[in-house]
Amino acid sequence: ARGMLLHLYTRIYFDDEAGNAGDSTLALVPADRRATLIARRNAGAGNVYTFDVHLQGDNETVFFDV
Repeated sequence: ARGMLLHLYTRIYFDDEAGNAGDSTLALVPADRRATLIARRNAGAGNVYTFDVHLQGDNETVFFDV
């Protein structure tokens, strides 16, 4: 985004990954915000996923301060 001078760090989780339930980092994210970190498999497209990054607004992607 224009004017951003710092790097942003996020993570991607795949919606069909069983390990998400036990992931300690994902568990730190409030339940109502976790969806911003989850890539959704595109039906009928094989191993194709959609992951949108929102830099601001109601659906802003969770970013980590590392």
